[in-house]
Amino acid sequence: MDEVTAAGQPAEYLEALLDTLACPLDNSVPLSAVRNAADEVVALRSRDAEYPVVHNVPRLIPGMGEGAGRDLPLWQAHQSKMWREYQEGDEGVFTYDDNEIGRHVGDIIARSGGGLYLDVGCGARAWPVYVAASSGCVEWIGVDPFLGDTARQFPFVQGLGEYLPFLREVFDGALYASTIYHLLDPQRSLRCVHSVLKPMGKLFVWYTASRSRRRYWIWRGLRTLGFARMYDKDYQWAFTPISLRTQLERACFAVDDEVFLCEVCSDFSTCKHPSEYLATAHRM
Repeated sequence: MDEVTAAGQPAEYLEALLDTLACPLDNSVPLSAVRNAADEVVALRSRDAEYPVVHNVPRLIPGMGEGAGRDLPLWQAHQSKMWREYQEGDEGVFTYDDNEIGRHVGDIIARSGGGLYLDVGCGARAWPVYVAASSGCVEWIGVDPFLGDTARQFPFVQGLGEYLPFLREVFDGALYASTIYHLLDPQRSLRCVHSVLKPMGKLFVWYTASRSRRRYWIWRGLRTLGFARMYDKDYQWAFTPISLRTQLERACFAVDDEVFLCEVCSDFSTCKHPSEYLATAHRM
């Protein structure tokens, strides 16, 4: 991402992160802190690369070359579009503060046993509603390609879901909060999350389910044939409850539950509103 802002985070947030961070290209490799004369962390070093720390925010996005695949231009264009919309006042690009479903998601997570959780794609908000609803039981760390223009009220790393810069088995749980369909490679990201979760660690995926209609199956067919194509103007990918379960199981998660989150309708098949689910799984 190209956006540079003055927003940072307190030094104590950065210090709390240091014991969890790893090389984004190989999370078996811890990062060592490079400090200046004032003992401030200015960079993080792996075996073959050095990553800057800007205003106490680690910027751990590796270079993405040919291995990123043909979807990369679409993904980059969509990320830039989301950021422009947010800067122009569309705060709903990220979970807005009074989102009742987001609060419900946080309540469910709070009942999961607590611990240290990773928010994959935490967005640019200082204090997302699901974080507020679960903060009594859960400590959050956020990762997102957006630096943002507001200081977050939880430790934050600039990074990618497909290249999570965290050591293996450090988190008790993780959440995709309406982000899994914006990823460049959801399966790669799920496997990365699997590696950073402790054994039996919890995974929550909050997503808008797509119905198995003509548009969805045409899109699936084009993807299968190797054509890079966004599902629509907002989503890079689309999932039905069945296809998401398949993705989770392929990444070695066991699906525990799936909660229909629409507060207006009682059944997905009759719902005329954006229909949202929370899938709950654990690391096998």
